[in-house]
This record gives sequence, structure tokens and C-alpha cells, in this order.
Amino acid sequence: MIDARPRPVRLSDYSGRWLMLIFYPRDFTFVCPTELTAFSARLADFNTRDCELLGISADSIELHQEWLTTPPADGGLGSLQFPLASDPDGTAARAYGVWVEEKEVSTRGLFMIDPGGILQYAVMHNLNVGRSPDEVLRVLDALRTGGLCPASWTSADGTIDPERALRPGIILGHYRIRSKLGEGTFGTVFAAWDMRLERMVALKVLKRKVFDSREAVLTESRAAAKLNNPHVCTIYGVEEEDGLPLIVMEYVDGQPLSQMIAESLQHDSALRLATQIASGLAAAHSQEVVHGDLKPANIIVTKEGTAKILDFGLARSQQASSSADGGASQRQVPVVVSGISQAVHGVEATVDYSTSTSDQSVGIRGSLAYMSPEQASGLPATPASDVFSFGLTLIEMLTGDRALTEQSPVELLARLQAQELGSELAQQVDEACRELLSAMLAHDPAQRPPLTEVAQKLVAITRA
Repeated sequence: MIDARPRPVRLSDYSGRWLMLIFYPRDFTFVCPTELTAFSARLADFNTRDCELLGISADSIELHQEWLTTPPADGGLGSLQFPLASDPDGTAARAYGVWVEEKEVSTRGLFMIDPGGILQYAVMHNLNVGRSPDEVLRVLDALRTGGLCPASWTSADGTIDPERALRPGIILGHYRIRSKLGEGTFGTVFAAWDMRLERMVALKVLKRKVFDSREAVLTESRAAAKLNNPHVCTIYGVEEEDGLPLIVMEYVDGQPLSQMIAESLQHDSALRLATQIASGLAAAHSQEVVHGDLKPANIIVTKEGTAKILDFGLARSQQASSSADGGASQRQVPVVVSGISQAVHGVEATVDYSTSTSDQSVGIRGSLAYMSPEQASGLPATPASDVFSFGLTLIEMLTGDRALTEQSPVELLARLQAQELGSELAQQVDEACRELLSAMLAHDPAQRPPLTEVAQKLVAITRA
């Protein structure tokens, strides 16, 4: 390709498209014509992939023009379908690390730059070895998928699904997976070794299909990361590796509260743990963070007897859940089933029957057997919703049985709308706790006490 008016060329000229920089040593040589004409013959294949080619050597513009106008039979290159650039002093070649000082030429370097201007692929060949357009197109196809492509991958193959490939021994970033702790509808939790800080962590790997964008995860996790309370599982950070959003959390070595209840939790222990849970929730509410899916499976009790609330990593900021006028709900992030607990099914599982628009989300989210009446009606969770869920959890801690025994989701949702549900359920526990539980389970959210008051009353009941 001969341009009658040679002009300076900049990377910004190719912004928004893929660009292939093809460095080669010299015009009028043996190997260079073979590879440049091979790339030229495949230019249509590159263009269909929104990729442009640019050849670069130390030769002058005049020598490029002579080479392009000389027939191949006379040692020239002949017609070429992409431009050649002149880099006589090796400025560009040095910048890309392909300049051979003693020969004053560039070696055979090839660089793929994506539409955002980011270098995605680089390879250098010996001066005596030409490059294959087929291999370069294969790599370009792989990069354009945005996925993980194994050895010998072709466009006819599928990419590796990192969600399915996660297993003990695999390294994600600087985390080496030790074991799978559990899996829920929206994500999986792994015990992992942080090779950088040399400590155990819990990795919540969020399923990509659940979230509209990584920013949604970041926003919600930033809200939860503000929490610093001994009864809330600490969030260390939010990262992304191999396209998977990760929430890095404190590794809690303990037993799910749901399992302790199944194994018969003592009354005194139940009240002691309930006081700790109330303290953790109160701390969250003071930071305007709502849990929205509190239940025994989302609480771990350490070997030292400390209760820690999990899954605040996907909780919503109270401010984010309300519009400027305090009414309509904003787009929310679904709450993940606790991966540390055993598998939960049916009405105890976290569900997401909501739909989202650009600025709001409506529908049912949470665990049916532990949600508040307003959540069951499709409204977003609030601090008062957490109080109701905690009330249901507390009854289960004190009695050993789930407060709402309905197995059918339809029957359970209908039961939640009963005006006298709170006073009825409170009859399941001893008299000392009835008044508190009746208030916590009030149908009207405005009638439920704040968690700070709940914690104080639990302390008083424990001391009585």
C-alpha cells in the first residue's frame, strides 16, 4: 500500500480498534517478504475481527516506496494491503524492546493492542524465523472471547469456565484454594490461603450471571466493609480474577448455628449467642447497612463461642435501598446463601424472584422461612426487616424448631401476612422472652424495636 502523502502515525489513530504492530528487520531481505505478503493475503480475516495491521522497520519512507513498487521477480515486495511505517532511529522498536543495537534493526516483534489501547499479546521471533498469520489470528480470536483459552484452542472450541474449574489446589490471583466450604444459588465459598499475607481467608466467588456489573458488587461490599464488629464476619476486600468477582472475607473456623440448633442448643447458650447477634446487627444498622437474609445458616459460632454473622458482603446499604424521596426501592444485589452452611433447600433457601430496571428492583429476595411480611410483599429489606428475621431465628434457637413450619412457599407467604402472627409465634417460647419476641415479630415494621433495644433486653433476660 503506497501513500502518496506519507504522514506521522500514532497509536491514538487506531483507538477503538484492535491493532497489530508487526516489527521486521529490513526491506529487500529474504524472510520479510514471505511473512508480510502472508499477512497481507489474510487482511480481510483481520478486518472482520476489527483489527488493523501496521508493519514497522528501520527503513526510510523512500526505501519502503521502492520496495512496494518493485516487482517480486526483481527482489521487490509488490502490492501490500496494509501500511508500512518508518522507524529509522529505532525509537518505536526500543520502546517495545525489539531493537537490536549491534545490527541497528528491529527483531521480529509482534504486538496486539486492544481497542482500549492496552497491550494484550507480545511475541518476538529470531531474525531468521517468520511468523504465521494463522497462529496470530488464533490468538486474536482467543483474546476477543474475553475468556480462558487452553493450549491449542481454536474458535471452534469453547472457553474454560472458571466457575466449573475451581477446585482445591487452583490459584486465583494470590489465593490458593484449599477446600470448598459450600455452594448456594448465587455463589460458592472456598477456604483459601492468601499467599501474599500468609493467612487463611474465605473466598466468596460470585456467579457471573447473577450480577449486572462488577460495580454493583463493589458498591454493596463497600457498604459492608465499613463494619468492624467482633460479631460480623470481616470483609477484607473485593477483587476480580479471571473474570470472576471475589469477596475476600475473614475465615471463620466454627460451626453453623443451624447445626448447633439441630444438635440441641442449651437455653443459656441460646440467649448468650442471641445477645451477640443483636450486637452485630445493631452495629451494622448504625452504619446504615441492612442484612436482608438473616437466618441460622448465615451465622457461625467459633470454637471460642463467638457468634459471627455472615453474608454482609452482599447486604445492601440502607441509603442505597431508598430513592431520593424515601419511597421507591433501588436496584439491589441478590443475597447469597451462606456457603459455609450445609446445603439448604425449599423455603429455607435464599431465593430471588425480583426483576430489575435501570434504577430499581422489585420482587421477593431472601429466605422465605425467615423473611419479614414486607419482604414477602416485594418491598426491600430495612433494619426492621432484620429485626423480624432475627425474631424468627431466636425462636428457633430457643425451641429447636423452625418458627414457621409451613413447607409450601404459597402457604408460608400467606401466613406471613397474618396480623397476629407475632403474638402467636411468641407463645412457643418461655414467658420471659414472649414480650420481646412479640414486639420483634410485629406485623407493622414501625412497631418493632431497634436492635440496640433488643440487645439490652436480651442482656436483662439473661441476668434475670
